[in-house]
Amino acid sequence: MKVLVSYACALKDIPEKVAELLGNLEENDLHFVTAELSEARSNSFEKNISEALEAIDRARIQLGKIDNSLIDYASILAGYSKTIADIQLGNDPAQINQEENNVDSEAEETNDQAS
Repeated sequence: MKVLVSYACALKDIPEKVAELLGNLEENDLHFVTAELSEARSNSFEKNISEALEAIDRARIQLGKIDNSLIDYASILAGYSKTIADIQLGNDPAQINQEENNVDSEAEETNDQAS
């Protein structure tokens, strides 16, 4: 089951926080994948096929988790970039988000009425 976790920090700190998260991913999760691939390779050379397949499966599962994390981090940085651009244009990001939510709600109501 996937859950949504919220984390608050100052806008200016977002790039550094994402860099920290990426560092953790690199140091911990990628190390695990590398170890699993090494184990799979060793087992394959030794013709321990079932063990090699299990190690490959564990690596694939971890790669899926890494991919989900990278998607989240990219989304955070894209939102940060958009917010900074809005601020530089003199727009209030909070107001823009509220207007987008209103448009989304109106579109949903229109779709519901059309059904």
